Amino acid sequence: MVPKYVSNVLLLALTGIWVALVLACVWYPAYPVFGTPAVITLSNIVFSGLTAPMLGPLWGGLSGFVFGWIVPYVNPQTSIGLLTFLSPTIAALMSGLVLFNKWKEAMLIFGLEMAIWFSHPFAWYGAMPLITWQYWVVLAFIVIPPIRKWIINSIIRRDLHNLPLALWCLAWISRIGGDVATGNNIGVWVLNWGVPEMYPYWAPMTIYYAIADSMNCLAGAIIGTAVLLALKRANLKVLAIDLLDAAK
Repeated sequence: MVPKYVSNVLLLALTGIWVALVLACVWYPAYPVFGTPAVITLSNIVFSGLTAPMLGPLWGGLSGFVFGWIVPYVNPQTSIGLLTFLSPTIAALMSGLVLFNKWKEAMLIFGLEMAIWFSHPFAWYGAMPLITWQYWVVLAFIVIPPIRKWIINSIIRRDLHNLPLALWCLAWISRIGGDVATGNNIGVWVLNWGVPEMYPYWAPMTIYYAIADSMNCLAGAIIGTAVLLALKRANLKVLAIDLLDAAK
């Protein structure tokens, strides 16, 4: 059993390395957010797929907070203003909480996200309710015990047959439940994107974002699978899920 202070030192060091690595990925664009100056980059892909297994909720959330404050200075196209830090912080925190089976805390955060969204009039404008289909998938992953436990166990055991799909589900929680939900709330409440003039970039783009976000999570799952399996084969037990596994 690794002493707690040793594990904290390892995770602190890993957090610093992870933030630096993700920042280096910010220069590689993946796809645009139409109607805004923002762009989704490779950093979003690797962050959603690997942060929770590597760092867990606490250190993962810290990495998102630090990354979110620095990233606008590295690549201004990723910025959505002073609140840019919120999206990666919530994304890492939510997925980490689910992976560590603290689903009630994750549900509390997600419930607050949904309440903020649906309290804005634009959430009910035209066909806008269509865009929330992604949220309901997140909800299912969190609150349905067999699905949630399957995701957790598949990632902890790093079973080759189940790991890619389980990581895709976890990446979806991070990307949609954290990053997208937070970004959408900031967009309508702070950046004034919730107006009829912006409507063509919301509901009519539902299919585009369904494909883009699905591919985002798929890429994160593939990269995550390769990294987690490589570390397992090398017997390097330095990740948050290694500590979680040792506690069982």
